Amino acid sequence: MTKDISEVPEEKYQIFENEEIYRLIMEHTRDVIRVIDVDLNFVYVSPSHEMLLGYTSDEITHRSVLEILHPDDRDIAISMHQELISQNTSLDGLFRFKCKNGQWIYLETRGKSLVKDGKIVGVVTVGRDVTERLRLEQELRENQEQLEFLAFHDSLTKLPNRTLFFDRTAQAVEDAKLNGHAMAIMFIDCDDFKSINDTYGHDVGDEVIKEMGRRISSSVRKNDTVARLSGDEFTVLLSHINTETDVVEVASRIIQSTYPLWDISGNELHLTVSIGVAMNSSEVNTQTLMKHADEALYDAKEKGKNTFIVYRSGNT
Repeated sequence: MTKDISEVPEEKYQIFENEEIYRLIMEHTRDVIRVIDVDLNFVYVSPSHEMLLGYTSDEITHRSVLEILHPDDRDIAISMHQELISQNTSLDGLFRFKCKNGQWIYLETRGKSLVKDGKIVGVVTVGRDVTERLRLEQELRENQEQLEFLAFHDSLTKLPNRTLFFDRTAQAVEDAKLNGHAMAIMFIDCDDFKSINDTYGHDVGDEVIKEMGRRISSSVRKNDTVARLSGDEFTVLLSHINTETDVVEVASRIIQSTYPLWDISGNELHLTVSIGVAMNSSEVNTQTLMKHADEALYDAKEKGKNTFIVYRSGNT
């Protein structure tokens, strides 16, 4: 049977009008509650302020908020405060505060104009510590970015991998067909790399691969793509060229970049590369372009290595 609300004793409601209940809420909340005057000085801070930031009420009262606010957050805090004391409103913000132990924490803060007798006399703010939440969110973003990076880049050289290279090449082929310009790809192989691994071990071999990636990357143009397919196999995408001369210049620079002595883990090495080049034509698709570059690389190996060959029909 439903009880008529009018039968509930009036004293049951009076508890909510008692200032004691509000005092208890202020003393036991984990949020930071502050009263700030029009000059940005603390007038009151809840007991949770000491638990969270380390300052007692006596240490912080009548001090400026700016003393413990991060310098980079001061302008926006001042602007927010000025708006709150000029019109009766509420605003949200995210601010960094310095704890007594020197650490910084993030407080997600809501400010509300404090009105007395029809006049704005200050601001009441409620702040919640979101430092750990923000840290976890940042960690999650970084992990996601790392996973995405690893999906499209080689773990040893940090260069684009086969998947990304093939994707960019396919786009470049279609773009070249659409706009009528030339493009090319290079397949690059380190000559006699197996002997490096056999003689010096795989650790030195890995360092050779990383150095090879650096030397090739320093030899190409800004907008070219250098990738590692596998082992000692590298590729270069020249997505926009004017003539075959552009290709020859890049290939020559890569060959020349290998001439300086290689100092790898205290071992002095002399290394060279062979390069196969394929340029696009109106009837060539991505798969055919790859095949032509591979055939040109085979030709370069057959002709004594340490050279490059540009694919032409009838080369092989």
